[in-house]
Amino acid sequence: HDRYFIDRVATRTVEIDNGKNYNFSGGYVDYLTQKEMLLSNMAKEHENLLKILKGEEEWLRRGVKARLKRNEGRKQRVFALREQAKKNPSAIRKIKLELERERKHFNSGQQQNKQKQMFELENISIKFGERELVKNFNLRILQKDRIAIVGKNGAGKSTLIKALLGEVALSGGKIKQGDFTIGYFDQSRTHLEDDKNIMETFCPNGGDRVDVQGKNYHVFGYLKNFLFPKEYLDKKIGILSGGEKNRVALALLFTKKVDCLILDEPTNDLDIPTINILEEYIRNFDGCVIFVSHDRYFVDKMAGKLLVFKGAGVIEESYESYTEYLENEKEMTELDAIANEFDKTLPEQNRQTKTEIQKKLTYKDKLDYEKLPTEIDALELKIKEIEEGLSNPEVYQKIGLSTLAKELEDTKKILESKVERYFEIEEKIGI
Repeated sequence: HDRYFIDRVATRTVEIDNGKNYNFSGGYVDYLTQKEMLLSNMAKEHENLLKILKGEEEWLRRGVKARLKRNEGRKQRVFALREQAKKNPSAIRKIKLELERERKHFNSGQQQNKQKQMFELENISIKFGERELVKNFNLRILQKDRIAIVGKNGAGKSTLIKALLGEVALSGGKIKQGDFTIGYFDQSRTHLEDDKNIMETFCPNGGDRVDVQGKNYHVFGYLKNFLFPKEYLDKKIGILSGGEKNRVALALLFTKKVDCLILDEPTNDLDIPTINILEEYIRNFDGCVIFVSHDRYFVDKMAGKLLVFKGAGVIEESYESYTEYLENEKEMTELDAIANEFDKTLPEQNRQTKTEIQKKLTYKDKLDYEKLPTEIDALELKIKEIEEGLSNPEVYQKIGLSTLAKELEDTKKILESKVERYFEIEEKIGI
């Protein structure tokens, strides 16, 4: 599903669509060019087919010769031409839609003077234990902004999102938030209920219609856009695959009336056609979009601004595309070299895809991931109180210096282990 990877590596691209294989020479850009030619040829062939069909239909209407047994094959050919003529327009429309989605790029030249302010980050800092994830960072986020948060795993990208949602405490500074509603998509899909079917998920109060971006749709008509056949409406959420659950979660998100979308790795487990649909909905969304992603192609198309986590609490803003940024920083070459070297030394049996790792997230992992931030906050507060006690004669004379010092040392060790555990789970998730 990585389109840049396809372009750099593939000498032939095979598309599987509706039970058929289509072969194209070259990488992803070559595939798009050839598919455009295929679309043009299909349109011409359809015109020729209609001309042939018109003549054959006239022959069939004359009736007498058509009733002769020896002309049975020709009759069958007419029926086959009719069926093909019915199928062609929808096939052509489908290919055209996919190509249009690919060709569209987000136009970041929006006027900002009348835009509503969503967030203002004033000199914020975020620490986990002794580790500084964000240091003295300032940012204004406006209504039409499209912001991608990028950087290495474990750098703190997801933590910044949680700070915006009010789920992680700041160690310094403040976040001002305007009067608006937020729609949040996370990788754990915690807002989906496994015992409900798709229809109940989208219409919890009955009925069969949903409102999306100011338009009213039948549920099936809407979900067709997310590649769900009609029989899926009665399927329980719990039996869906990871990719199908992601598609349900995204489709559900776009039915909510919100002013700001916050998306954590939205393209994970999605195939390219679904990513194209996601891109189209984001383009049509009137509010602010903030997202974490490792999908460089997606970031290039969707982001008007980058927030790049550089490490040691430093976040760099950039208005370049992610590809341009990486090229200018020479980071792409360095990362490729590191990845290649790592690949040579990594045993084959230990290689796992991101999806395989995500599948191994245990119930305990999920539980720990939810409760650890609160526990870390409590331990940091305890350390602060002990340190204050060590500087207060009334306290340390009553309890004892050695007791307090031992308690401080033990608490710091516990804090460090919990921070390590938290980042270990984030590595599994791929944050």
